[in-house]
Amino acid sequence: MRRLLAVALVAGAAVAAGCGTGGQSAADQAAPTVADAYLCDGDIAVMAPYGGFGATDSVQMNWARVALDKFNDIHGTAFTFKPYNVDFDPDVGIAAAERIVADQDVVAVMGPKTSVVTKAVGPMFDGAGLVYVSPSATNATLTDGSLRNFYRVVASDALQGPRLARFIAEDLEPSKVLVVANKGEPYSQGLSKSITDGLAERDVPFEVVVTDLNQKDYSDVVTRVDEQVNVVALPLLDALDARRLAAELAAAGKYPTLIGGDALFVSAFDVPGAFVTTYAPDASILPRGRDIIRLYESIFGSFEAYGGPAYVAMEVVLTAAYAACAEDGTVTRRGVLQAMPDVRIEQTILGTPVSFTPEHELEGATVNVYRVTTRGFELVG
Repeated sequence: MRRLLAVALVAGAAVAAGCGTGGQSAADQAAPTVADAYLCDGDIAVMAPYGGFGATDSVQMNWARVALDKFNDIHGTAFTFKPYNVDFDPDVGIAAAERIVADQDVVAVMGPKTSVVTKAVGPMFDGAGLVYVSPSATNATLTDGSLRNFYRVVASDALQGPRLARFIAEDLEPSKVLVVANKGEPYSQGLSKSITDGLAERDVPFEVVVTDLNQKDYSDVVTRVDEQVNVVALPLLDALDARRLAAELAAAGKYPTLIGGDALFVSAFDVPGAFVTTYAPDASILPRGRDIIRLYESIFGSFEAYGGPAYVAMEVVLTAAYAACAEDGTVTRRGVLQAMPDVRIEQTILGTPVSFTPEHELEGATVNVYRVTTRGFELVG
């Protein structure tokens, strides 16, 4: 895609972009120089849920849109946004991927959200030469080399599971842990195994119970929480499932310490005293994050911390596309793919730089533990 424009028009766009762009990242300030005669454009497909009733529904889509608009404003580019409503149903993901692959205007993909969809559509994107950058697919096997063009801006479960196990063993004084996992769901199953492996290494007694995604009745789990179980680990995909289980435990007069994975780092998991992990600090406590949050709230009316990595994932995709455009004014799938390994963003809304290992993992990824409070999330380690 290549469009010739008058130099005056591009210069005008640059002046407009200078308005209201405080808190630019190093990537914003030192992006590749593009010839004034070119306007970089191309479609970015976004695979994330919207318009439904899930706990984090629309949040990642919204954050990705804010990132694209902000990037265009700063750089005078004309990248466009193509939303695909995909959450954790692989069949829906495959149908969307077929449309994305066939659409030659699409030069890259932000997403998918979930590991199960990533596993399903990854080979299709690889075959089409499309880069796909996920803000939240954490299954450790996604970067084992089988998916060539996959990147993520979050820590994998190879880090998250051991962090959860260590926190349980060292901070929660467990007598016995009940681990509740979703049946057949890659994120939940992978994280559950990583947690139990870590507990076994530390000689912490545990049991595992398997539940369905969106299960409505957790009485079978509640009965497993006896006088020995004082910690319940929740590597569940849906925060509404976790909240429902917490409510049933409380109704039965049982109050074990609850601890969940990053999928529960959302306002829908409003269970004070519980713990959750996440792969990035709360954007609202960082200056650049606060600037973007004000923009987000002016559009969508409320802030949801879970979506911050979607902003960063989109920023990564656009940075690679912009670098590809700098070569000759065109943006192609091949150009984006070639630029991706060299992407580095020094300052992000999450307070940490972004670059990638040869395995396409986030360089220097960490996992934090937060306590749920009536005022939000409080960092504990």
